[in-house]
Amino acid sequence: MNDQERLFLAIGGAAPELVSRSERKRRSRRPGYCLAAAACLALVLTAGHVLSSRTMPPVDSGVTPELQDPPPPIESQKPDPDGARLVLPERGSEIGGLRLLSYAPQSQEEAVDFLIYVNEELFSIREEDGLYSIRSKSSLPDDFPKCGLDILHLSGTSRADAKAAAEKALTEQYSDITSEEPAAALPGSLYLRAGEGTDWDSEQAELWFVGDGQGGTFVLTARYFLEAEEGMGMGFRDMVSSFRVVSRNKVVPEWMRSLYEAADRLFPALLSNDLSGVSDLLAADADADAYGEDVWEYLTVASVDYTPDDDQEPSSAIVSVKHRLNLEEGESYSYLTMELIRQDGQWRLSWSGIEK
Repeated sequence: MNDQERLFLAIGGAAPELVSRSERKRRSRRPGYCLAAAACLALVLTAGHVLSSRTMPPVDSGVTPELQDPPPPIESQKPDPDGARLVLPERGSEIGGLRLLSYAPQSQEEAVDFLIYVNEELFSIREEDGLYSIRSKSSLPDDFPKCGLDILHLSGTSRADAKAAAEKALTEQYSDITSEEPAAALPGSLYLRAGEGTDWDSEQAELWFVGDGQGGTFVLTARYFLEAEEGMGMGFRDMVSSFRVVSRNKVVPEWMRSLYEAADRLFPALLSNDLSGVSDLLAADADADAYGEDVWEYLTVASVDYTPDDDQEPSSAIVSVKHRLNLEEGESYSYLTMELIRQDGQWRLSWSGIEK
């Protein structure tokens, strides 16, 4: 599936045959896979028309949820003069917990890394087929417009091309479209807003287009209804404002760099069933478990998700490696979950296991 097909699939404009077309399998054996991580999830326009039935929580049609008050706005930050340092958002923990994500795209060798802060008391987060989705944990009645924040990565597609394709699809579904953003959530990004009327339940969509530094684009889409703009809409914008792409040319905090390096050595060793080369990364009494056999030869890595317990000086982190063994047709993804603890500046494995 090429980038254009994936974009139109995400915004609900794909032909039915594209929806049923299976993606090509690929093998991934890249020891340097996880050297950086990066930025935000965003709802790709009308992804809900294709994906909402499997990503939204169960609907309770009898209760109208209370809208949450928006978090305090983030203070603007001056960009680093040489553009070489990763700047974490100020008061990021007030937006939510830091999530570091590494996505392995289909059509390029290098992983694409980003970070985002997500309030996981209010929102759930998941990834499927390269689309990261953030959804409210509060159920909405059946007749309410779908709400959420998603991120889609398009490798090899410029921001301008992605915006043009999205704008064409939006024109077919919304009556009002503008490129003017009153208060920039992501300075330097391209932006679109679409609306369908001024009634309380009229659907709204905001899209941001962010370059990945490798010739591709992240599309972040927030979708909500007009009455929810000051609550849910502002919450989505706050999360969008925390989005950062992390490139190999940027300086990341030492704890982050060492976490990536430790995980980068550990998960191939665990999936190869050979820990002889990572004994220095095992905590005392570590419970290191995976498949119990070498499956690395058959492996496809889709993404790596890091959740540290703090965004300044973390003492532990959960790392989840989404992968597929490709041993048989249609095999589903599994997850290698690892807990790493930080001792004297060194990350070490405390436990690991396989989850479906």
